[in-house]
Amino acid sequence: MNGKILLAVILAAFMAMNGCSKKEKVSQKAKKSHAMSQNELFGIKQEVHSFKVEGFADNKKVQWGLEGESANVVLDKININNLKAVYYGGDVTLTVFADKAIFDKKTQGIELLKNIVGKTSDGGELVADYAKWDAETEKITTDSYVIVRRENITCRGRGLVTKPRLKHAIFEREVEVDIEPDKKITCSGIFELDHAKSIAIFNDNVKITDKDNETFTDKLTVYLDPETNKVLSVVTEGNVRVLHRGDVEDIGNMSF
Repeated sequence: MNGKILLAVILAAFMAMNGCSKKEKVSQKAKKSHAMSQNELFGIKQEVHSFKVEGFADNKKVQWGLEGESANVVLDKININNLKAVYYGGDVTLTVFADKAIFDKKTQGIELLKNIVGKTSDGGELVADYAKWDAETEKITTDSYVIVRRENITCRGRGLVTKPRLKHAIFEREVEVDIEPDKKITCSGIFELDHAKSIAIFNDNVKITDKDNETFTDKLTVYLDPETNKVLSVVTEGNVRVLHRGDVEDIGNMSF
C-alpha cells in the first residue's frame, strides 16, 4: 500500500477544514491554539472522518482499495475504525473487514484487530480476532485462533500463513479440519492446504474420524477433486492404527 497517497488525502482534508478562518487579530491564547493545530496537522496527530484511498498497478488499473469510517494519524501509524480493504487480484477479489486496524506507513503493513472477516469472490472465508495483512504480497498471518473455509472444507487452528486469496494456507498447530460429509481430521503438527494443487497434508499425531472408523497415523495426505473439492483418496504414512467398532488393528502405511 502507498502510505504517501493515504497521508496526502488526510492532509488535504485537514487543510480544507483549517483554511476557512477569517483574517482577524487573535489573542495569545488563540495563537497558542492555532500553533497546536498546525503541529497536529504536520505529523503529531490528525483525525479524519469517512475516507477512501485507492492504489493503482502499473497498467493504471485499481489494485487495492482502503475505506474506513474514521481514522487518526500519529506519526507513522494510522489507526482506522471499521476498515474495509479490497485487493483486486486477477479473476479473484479479496475483501477484508475489521473493527479496527493500524496501517504502518514505513512497513506498508496492516494490523487487523477485532472481528476480522476476509472473503474471496470465489467462496473462501477467513475469521479471526487478530491478523497482519500485507496487501503487496497478499500474505495474511496470525498466531491467534483462526477459521478458514472453502466449499466443503473448514479448517481451524493457530499459527496461520495464507496467500494468495486464501488458496494456500498453512497452520502450525492445534489443527482441526472438517471435510463434508463426514470426515474430521486433527493433528498437532504442520497442516498445509493447497487448493491450486488440490492437496491437503497433515503431520504429527494425525487422527481421522468418520462414521465407521478412527484412524491414527504420523502423516496423512488427502487428494481432492479439483472440480468438486471432494476427497478422491488418502494416503497414511507411519505408525498407522485403525479402530473398527472397538477393535484396534496395526496395518502400517496404507492408501484408500
